[in-house]
Amino acid sequence: MTLDAYRDLFPLPEGEVYLDHAATGTLGAHTLGAVTDYLAGRAGLLADRSPNNFPADLDRGVRARERAAALVGADAASVALVPNTSYGLNLVVQGLDWRPGDRVVVPGCEFPANHLPWLGLAPLGVEVDTVAHREGVFSVDDVRAALQPETRVVAVSAVQFLSGFRCDLEAIGALCRERGVLFIVDAIQAVGASRLDMSAIKADLLAVGGHKWLGALQGLGFVALAPSLLPRLRPTIGWLNGPVDWDDFDTVSTALHPDATRFHVGTSPTAGVYALDAALGAMLEVGPDVIEAVVLANAARMAEGLERLGAERYGPQGEPASGIVTVRVPDPEGLHAHLASQGVTCSMRSRLVRFAPHAQTPPAAIDHALDAVASFGRTVHA
Repeated sequence: MTLDAYRDLFPLPEGEVYLDHAATGTLGAHTLGAVTDYLAGRAGLLADRSPNNFPADLDRGVRARERAAALVGADAASVALVPNTSYGLNLVVQGLDWRPGDRVVVPGCEFPANHLPWLGLAPLGVEVDTVAHREGVFSVDDVRAALQPETRVVAVSAVQFLSGFRCDLEAIGALCRERGVLFIVDAIQAVGASRLDMSAIKADLLAVGGHKWLGALQGLGFVALAPSLLPRLRPTIGWLNGPVDWDDFDTVSTALHPDATRFHVGTSPTAGVYALDAALGAMLEVGPDVIEAVVLANAARMAEGLERLGAERYGPQGEPASGIVTVRVPDPEGLHAHLASQGVTCSMRSRLVRFAPHAQTPPAAIDHALDAVASFGRTVHA
């Protein structure tokens, strides 16, 4: 699929510019079509399909896992479908054999989803050490300085939600291996926009939500786990953690699947499975390299334009390494409201204005947003 064909899957009303993929991504026609087809089958509106299409739904889940694995450089056996990033991270939070005195290292600029779960381990005697940061930016040395002999886990976001900072995952992963520390990555702000190879970064667990840069639905994402971590985690138990004998539900077995599907507790939100499968399929067809290159070009266009207008960049300076560009302005509320009135959707977080264009965002849309910033009528100098 060409980039132009991919962009054609995301039509917006004339005059509308969507630069908020770091909050919620838009649904493409391919994703909408997959969900609509699923719902029509469930409603009994398709002659070739029964409303009870559970076997077909399971098959679609298998394909979604295969596509997710291909996107992040993992094996499909190591991928499980989970409701969201928080659930994926909690596989470690709730499943590891914690001991009093254990410690976890987390950057101080993390989104709450990758901070609060670790703090919740305090009743078990687990302490959290924060990595120092400067406007959402930190170095490998900052991570190293936070490590203690008792550190068991380092948990970082591949891309920081506010600053857009993209940390050196390979170097942090190598540091964790050297120290015998588990490396956990919140990748919701990366996967779908930035290339990420789980084997290269030596991550033990990668957690991804589907509704941002992947352009799927809220309520379904995936995790990819290193094979060595699988047997170390205690899963929440339901009826799908292990093999199901469809002819004998009277015999109860506590056997677990040998792969990551041991973390499948029960029925997934199936519309979300169809959406995720379709979104992943289109991205793989375009190519992760192509998507990342366009995302970075769009972010650079946004950053350069905002700099010309006098807006002060928050976080990393120079060429953006992710799709997130955040600025500090004197009247963020006013600018945010003005942009909305001009058909430009972006986010305001911590009184900072955040822009997040994707690969489907045409350059003309970014220029329209910059024109709207210029027309604000007040200085954007901080």
